[in-house]
Amino acid sequence: MPSKKSQGMLHMIRAHKRLMTGLTSNVMSIDPPIERVARARVAGTAARIVEELPFPALMVTPRENPLQDACLLHLHGGAYVSGGLLQCRFLIGPICALCGAPALTFSYRLAPQFPYPAQLEDALTAYHYLIDQGFESQRIVLVGESAGGNLALSLTRRLRDEGSPLPAGLVLMSPWADLAQRGESYQTLRDVDATLNPQELMDDALQFAGSAERLTDPEISPLYADFHGFPPVEIHCGTHEILLSDAESLEDNLLRDGVKAHLIRWEGMCHVFQAFGFEESRASNAQIAAFIRACLEKA
Repeated sequence: MPSKKSQGMLHMIRAHKRLMTGLTSNVMSIDPPIERVARARVAGTAARIVEELPFPALMVTPRENPLQDACLLHLHGGAYVSGGLLQCRFLIGPICALCGAPALTFSYRLAPQFPYPAQLEDALTAYHYLIDQGFESQRIVLVGESAGGNLALSLTRRLRDEGSPLPAGLVLMSPWADLAQRGESYQTLRDVDATLNPQELMDDALQFAGSAERLTDPEISPLYADFHGFPPVEIHCGTHEILLSDAESLEDNLLRDGVKAHLIRWEGMCHVFQAFGFEESRASNAQIAAFIRACLEKA
């Protein structure tokens, strides 16, 4: 069960869902100058601007004893229609500090102006940048929340199909894996989900995919992909979010294809609860950091 403090905050968020959803959307749309975001002090990390990439990007580094030969690649959420570097810093910063690894985080192009495959193209560019910087693939771990989880899966699938070296592991927080919304939780949990609305999410999915016919295409919804050859995957998801079915079905399909996968269900938690500062947020980040360290130690 959630802590009493978390329960109270979730009750408030749920009671004012429309207002909170609007506030969250506005926060995710805030795009301060990259210099200001880089200077922000977040969870014992520092950041520098990465000038060599064709989109806004930061290298976030723990201030104490950072690993020199390993790196996270962070892929942000926002249903492919929102999200920026300010959001990225506050989400990936605590994970960097806990696992001791730096992270490359970046703002990929957004729908509807840039529908699929612009986001995947940008993710490929970021990944290959890390390889060109001398990071071995087995010293890279992908971390993605919501749409970023979708993108982490799609990126890994593209790398595998191209014969490129794969990362050491994937961390997926509340992954948006089935844009067709075929899972039962889209209906059974719609009234308890504190932040997400199925219809609004479908509107975003159509802007990203371009048509309803493409929503079950593995390029759009990685739930329907073949996962043979994937590295280990750890999934974190709340039991009170409409994407719970995505996470559960994704774990089943990963295991079906011989992937070492583990889903951790967080009782009563909402979508990407790691961003809310709950007691459970800190516990989840600690488990994520432990998984990342385990992936890197095996390399």
